[in-house]
Amino acid sequence: MERGFSQPSQFAREMDHFSRCVQENVIPHTPGEEGLADMRIIEALYRSAREGKAVKLEAVKKLDAFRGPPPKEEG
Repeated sequence: MERGFSQPSQFAREMDHFSRCVQENVIPHTPGEEGLADMRIIEALYRSAREGKAVKLEAVKKLDAFRGPPPKEEG
């Protein structure tokens, strides 16, 4: 059974974009460092909840959030 989505899946578009970047040797629009920064924040939230206190994160070198070409629209 095939399923359709009423709205484009952001995750699917992101995976398609990343795959195209690998195939075409292009820098992704949103680099992996953005995801890594998100994961550091999520881990700090869990640690804060466990320990019942604020968790301070060290600053990271700020890079542009978007460095490669935007994803191509499908269709």
